[in-house]
Amino acid sequence: MPHFNQDQIHDELKKILLVQADHIANTAHPDIAEQFIGFPLQDNEFYYFESHPAQVDLSRFHATMLLDACYEYAVTPSVLTGHDDSLVQDLQVFVLGMPQADVGGEIHPFLTESGVCRTVAQISLARFKLDEGDALNGRELALLANMTEGAVRNALADKSENGLQAISGTKNPVMIDNDEALRWLTGRRGFIPTPFSLDQDRFVAERVLKSRSTREIGQIVSRLSWPRFGTPDDAPAKLEWSSETFQAWCQGTQMFDETKAIQLAEAFGIDVPLFVGKIRETTLRRDLADGKAAGQ
Repeated sequence: MPHFNQDQIHDELKKILLVQADHIANTAHPDIAEQFIGFPLQDNEFYYFESHPAQVDLSRFHATMLLDACYEYAVTPSVLTGHDDSLVQDLQVFVLGMPQADVGGEIHPFLTESGVCRTVAQISLARFKLDEGDALNGRELALLANMTEGAVRNALADKSENGLQAISGTKNPVMIDNDEALRWLTGRRGFIPTPFSLDQDRFVAERVLKSRSTREIGQIVSRLSWPRFGTPDDAPAKLEWSSETFQAWCQGTQMFDETKAIQLAEAFGIDVPLFVGKIRETTLRRDLADGKAAGQ
């Protein structure tokens, strides 16, 4: 796992957006920069980069969704995240278009190759290439294995069966065939393979546990219906439920039903007490909130 988390990604993104606002002010007009970033400069500030990053509302920016989605795909791959080349590609475009320095000419670490946003883009692209059957370079293998590039170079120099075989004639960068890359990565403790079935997925239970609403649970139920039932449309018949009942579970509008919750947990191969307990919790939260709203 990389030595950073989503909070660090969000913190860095806010700084990047502040630098972008300064560039927009210089390129276009300060009023346009204010529209972009969402707030005006204070009287004692000359540049947005001097503003506190907490003022940046990340929900206004598409880049936040790109980074979150690609981070999940790259670091905690699951059948719930899948892989979408458009998201991976859009994130590549975003990081390539990031400023190289602030308007004062200073190059900050978060604007370089060592920045966590750039690293997320690189890891997600590396995983996508691995999943699609493409060849990878040494840095991409290092990111996927959570190892240093030096360790990968050592593996390339190792001529034993534990070593890594490069594609003959490739250099700057040296490329590794997809089958060889996957063989080598599978033997590395830091590598998390992309699951292509529920039986291989180690993160579904974690995502259920983190869910805070029946709507979020419903999204999980709908998404898991593809690998388990073929499509959500096929699920009602296989569960012997009505289409209306299953649709309510996908939308998070169902009443709590322990029997049906157990049936879903068993169908998806999720820990039954965990899933049923989360359904009970989120349903109660929803009903209490609805009751308060109705009483106002």
